[in-house]
Amino acid sequence: ITAYYFHWNTTASGTFLAILGILIFPANLVLAKVSRQYSDRYLIIVTLLMLIAGTFGILFYGSDSTTYSMTQYVTFAVFIFLSTNMLEGVNMSLLSKTIPKSWARGTFNSGLLATEAGTLGRAMGDVVISATALAGFDKMLNLTFAPLAFVSIVTTIVTWKVYEYLVPVDQDDED
Repeated sequence: ITAYYFHWNTTASGTFLAILGILIFPANLVLAKVSRQYSDRYLIIVTLLMLIAGTFGILFYGSDSTTYSMTQYVTFAVFIFLSTNMLEGVNMSLLSKTIPKSWARGTFNSGLLATEAGTLGRAMGDVVISATALAGFDKMLNLTFAPLAFVSIVTTIVTWKVYEYLVPVDQDDED
């Protein structure tokens, strides 16, 4: 995508990905501080809205590649990358507070299952990206990010509908 729209070589793309990776640490520090003030369920909604904003920022790029700016791509790609990583942290936090303690024991525990579910999701994402590339680079952006926008919106709606049922505090630690 970056080679098609911005003529980036592999070094430029790799540098961008490295910068994204470096941004994870400060983003998680901010999330750790903010999570002391806000409930997990509230942070889930906020990170989902960030994801939707990033996705729509990528999708609405204009009618041709000349109107799609590098600044737009970088800004909204950072939104998407950071929000998905922060969302994973908040989801795991809420999961750790709601899973029964009996599910946390043994080899096939809830942590392993959550990790495997994440791995399966990443693998499926790779398959979708590869499949969209078959349609051509000019269609790849919409074919990749439109489903992400749809899934993000549906997830936000479902999360909002079950919001009151999400455990806002760690009730396992109450005395």
